[in-house]
Amino acid sequence: ETDIKGEPISVQSMVFTVATTSSLGGALTNVTLVDSNGAVVAGPVDTGYTSGSTQTITFTDTVTFPVGLKTYTLKGKVASGATNGATLTISTTPSSGWTNVTGQTTGNNLTLTNGVFSMNTMTVKAAALDIKVSATPSAQSIVAGTQGFTFANIQLDASQSGEDVRFSSIPLS
Repeated sequence: ETDIKGEPISVQSMVFTVATTSSLGGALTNVTLVDSNGAVVAGPVDTGYTSGSTQTITFTDTVTFPVGLKTYTLKGKVASGATNGATLTISTTPSSGWTNVTGQTTGNNLTLTNGVFSMNTMTVKAAALDIKVSATPSAQSIVAGTQGFTFANIQLDASQSGEDVRFSSIPLS
């Protein structure tokens, strides 16, 4: 969230640090900063490694933040080799990692005093689907030749999945 007072400000460059608990299987790619309407305001960029498992996101697009309380979201693609359950914590230090901050009305250069802050920790979750045969209807006798008879219900549970699951058929026998 930003809460800009007085006049809109432009920021020429913003740096974010990504710390992880286990392997992401590669760099984050296609990282964008989007506003509350879903419009991209910076990016896309790919991360770079600074040391070990720490990655850096650097936006060099000039972003203008309007006056008032606004919400922005970082979005990106995690590599397919990422460890299931890995966590990402993204942080930034506007006072040193955001450069050329300028007031749009006055043209004055501004100094941000915000220290480091971290965003919500995110967890990598793989796609998962649990398929079970329901206990209902129970076993019963039917008359030969009956049509439209429900003999089984299949339960599909993707509640523990990290993403939507889609498939075109379920072969049953």
